[in-house]
Amino acid sequence: MNEGKQVIGRVKTVFVSQDDSEKGVISAIVAREAERQEGGRRLRFLGTVKFTEPVRKHVRATILPIIDRIADTLGLSRKNFEISAVNLGAASAQDVGITVSGFSADVPIILAMLSEALQIPVSDNFVATGHIASVEGDISAVKGIPVKAKAAKKDNSIKWFIQPNFEKDESLKALFPDQRDRSIEAIDPGEDLLYSKEVSNIGQLIRLVFTEENIVLAGLKKGFFGISKIPAQFNNPGQDVVSFLTCNNQKRFWDILDYHFLSGHCGKGRELLRSFAQFYIRRKEYPKGFGAKLFQLIRSVPPALRKLKIDFPILDQGLCNDLIRFAGNDDYDDISLLLDAARGRNIANSSPINIQPEIKVSDSESMVFDAIVSMINEQTLAEKFGIIDSARACFVLEQPKFETFQEFIDVLETYIIHLQRYIGSSFEIPNTDAPRNKAVELLKNTFNNKGGDKAAFVQARDGTQGGIRFILDMITEQCKAEKQDAYIDRVLKDAIPDMTLDERVKCIRAIMKKIGPFLPEEIRNQPLKRFARNDDTLRTIILTYVGCRDKFNQSLSRI
Repeated sequence: MNEGKQVIGRVKTVFVSQDDSEKGVISAIVAREAERQEGGRRLRFLGTVKFTEPVRKHVRATILPIIDRIADTLGLSRKNFEISAVNLGAASAQDVGITVSGFSADVPIILAMLSEALQIPVSDNFVATGHIASVEGDISAVKGIPVKAKAAKKDNSIKWFIQPNFEKDESLKALFPDQRDRSIEAIDPGEDLLYSKEVSNIGQLIRLVFTEENIVLAGLKKGFFGISKIPAQFNNPGQDVVSFLTCNNQKRFWDILDYHFLSGHCGKGRELLRSFAQFYIRRKEYPKGFGAKLFQLIRSVPPALRKLKIDFPILDQGLCNDLIRFAGNDDYDDISLLLDAARGRNIANSSPINIQPEIKVSDSESMVFDAIVSMINEQTLAEKFGIIDSARACFVLEQPKFETFQEFIDVLETYIIHLQRYIGSSFEIPNTDAPRNKAVELLKNTFNNKGGDKAAFVQARDGTQGGIRFILDMITEQCKAEKQDAYIDRVLKDAIPDMTLDERVKCIRAIMKKIGPFLPEEIRNQPLKRFARNDDTLRTIILTYVGCRDKFNQSLSRI
């Protein structure tokens, strides 16, 4: 449910027109922090969508107190809000007037307000509807579910439909059995790929839409990361919300950090570490065992993956220094481990540390293999070296006239200088022979099997087969190919020598799992160590697999 774009204070819903047409229109409730209004009012409703006075009164009397109690328990200041509804272009085009007169927008309203108050983003790939029926946070059924589900199914960006739990609403069973049955039938995904989730209270609601990573980040930034868990015996859904937000955040932090570094998401790991350090610096406290746990986590990453995917330092020296200021005498050894972990020092040959780390080591056999493939496949290469094509596209060249080979090389030299400046690899010392030498080298490499550099000169001079522009296109492709080859070579040279025999065998096994059924039996039955021991053999197998996979993807894209 959380795979869409992540936004704060904005939750999609469906409004139903009040006329006989009963048209459903996708919209979004937006909640933003605001200044307190004259008269002490803390809520302000804005925008073209009209919220009736009963709705406004209900939000003030029922929803805002829930938000306040959650904020109070977490030690946060109470917020004032501006609430609006947006994205109603479709409604205007259909002449559909929108007035929020019922309580079906309660769920998106409370969710948007809670997201804004806690600064926890939610995905934009779902719509929500439901009535907040009590100051405890219970959610009850609303009308118009079939119309809303129909509108949601027409929007390809929406994958989930959050609604009240019909099975647990006994009043709906007794008073409106036909409406209940039609609502259940309407949200059956069938072939429309719209999946429903039913909720009975706000505790269940936030478990669907708040990810553990976003909770941890919000807790670190807003300050409720260190609050002890509320007792397990919940008296109401509001306390359930607080319990979920504060439950085992230390374990959540280390599990998420472990996942990011083992998956090669170094940037996200750094962000999490930075927020963690800043949280304890604000508290003027050194987190006990932080260095040892972080050191063990980095040691748990396979060496080849560590070298490929983790860019050290993973924690700024300034933050380390600020954190160390609050360490005690018994933290001396841990400080040393923290500095080593942050900089990636003394990782490989260190003795085990006698602690019980709160982390899990991934047992994925294809982890290193997947990391290597992700760095050298066609898509990655296109993203990394596509700038070379952009450089060629913006090199405006009037058709030059030249009679000598020297003048031809002059044109190529200017292009090489442009290319290197554009992609950020220009020579440090100007007015050298380097660009000219590179131009000559590229020309020879490009036309080695096409008649040589002299043939290229004649073609450019006479304007045949595209003339100088074709020559520049060919040189650009040669330059890109050379840079890609050098990059792939560097990736494999960094990865393969550092891989243990066990990691090499796992790498071969990962490939065999993917293509083994298509190989001859005599190859499938060979011991994997035979292919894993030799660097060149392993390199060839990886490159062959990646090349075949890229060609297969190209074929599918043309269908």
